[in-house]
Amino acid sequence: MRLQNRNFSVGTEGRVVRFIPLPEFKQEASEWMNTMTDHLHTLEQKGVDSKLTDYVANSMDIFHRKAALRGLNDIADLALHVARALERTPNQNEVAKRVVFLSLAAVSQIQWLLNPSVEGAGKNAQRIVGGLLQQW
Repeated sequence: MRLQNRNFSVGTEGRVVRFIPLPEFKQEASEWMNTMTDHLHTLEQKGVDSKLTDYVANSMDIFHRKAALRGLNDIADLALHVARALERTPNQNEVAKRVVFLSLAAVSQIQWLLNPSVEGAGKNAQRIVGGLLQQW
């Protein structure tokens, strides 16, 4: 049995697996969002770059796991959808640009979910996920 709350995750052996206080997680998430935004803008400008795309997908997957450990399921799900979409993006510039655009929107949405007072993203998660799930 695995129990979770917003501050820690308790593993099957009854020991705390991970603890990140919310303010520290928000700081880590903010730094991560800045890095992901920079990398996604690079992809947007350069076009298809499989190494950078793989790096961003892996970073999204890691962030997904960190958010899931905190019980931030909406954020975890959105990051996972971005990771999977990037992993299956074909080497076609128009398709890659659309996935990058949706990935940037997802990062903005994650920022909004962490701090709803931030203007900009709004409640667009369903539309973003729908676009990321599209088959090319």
